[in-house]
Amino acid sequence: MRRTLLSHEPCRQAILSRLRWLWRHLPRHRVLLFFDVQPIAVKAYGGRRYTLAKRLIFARDQKTRGRFYLFLVYDVGSGRSHWAYLPGKSSEYVCQFMRQVRRWYPDQAVWVALDQDPAHPRKSRKTRQQMRKLQLHWVSLPKGSPDDNPVETLFSDIQLMMLDNRNDADVAMTQKRISAHLRGRHRRMDRRMHIAYLSSSHNL
Repeated sequence: MRRTLLSHEPCRQAILSRLRWLWRHLPRHRVLLFFDVQPIAVKAYGGRRYTLAKRLIFARDQKTRGRFYLFLVYDVGSGRSHWAYLPGKSSEYVCQFMRQVRRWYPDQAVWVALDQDPAHPRKSRKTRQQMRKLQLHWVSLPKGSPDDNPVETLFSDIQLMMLDNRNDADVAMTQKRISAHLRGRHRRMDRRMHIAYLSSSHNL
C-alpha cells in the first residue's frame, strides 16, 4: 500500500527515530499518547447509508444541525483511547483537554505526540506553559504527514462507521454514538494499532 500523503519535512526520519527511542526507553509506567483534534459537523453526509428509499438525494444547501470538535488521545501501551467534546480547538481548549489528560494519568510519566497545529505546543506559548505546568512532555510529529499519527486511523473509522451511514438529529446523538463506538473498541482484543516506526508497539 502506498502512502496517500508524503511529508516533505527534512527531519521526518529523525523525529520518528526519536519517538521510537522514547518508546523503548520510557520508565516502567511509561505512557506514550498520540493526540489530535477532528471537527465534526452534524448533518447527512451522503456516504454509505442503509435506507428503503429508492433514491437518496440531499439538498445542495443542506444546513448542519451543530458542530463540535472531537479531542482524542490514543494510548500506545494499552490500545485504549480517551476523548472529549469541546466547542473549539484553540489553545484554550487544548489546555483544557491537557488538564483532563493529567487527571486520566495522575501519576505516570506522560509523553504526548502531536502535530504542529497553531494551538499545539510547537507554536503556542500558552499550550507550552500549560503542559510544562502539568509535567506533560511533548514531541511534534512531522509536518504534512498525518499517516504518522494513529489517531487519524481512529478518525477515519469514526467517519466510515459512525458518520457516513447515519443522519442524526442533533449534536447529543452524534456524541453518544461516537462514545459508544470508542468504548466498544476498548473491548476488542485487536484494539492495539500497528505503528510501523515504533516496531513492536502492537505486540505488548
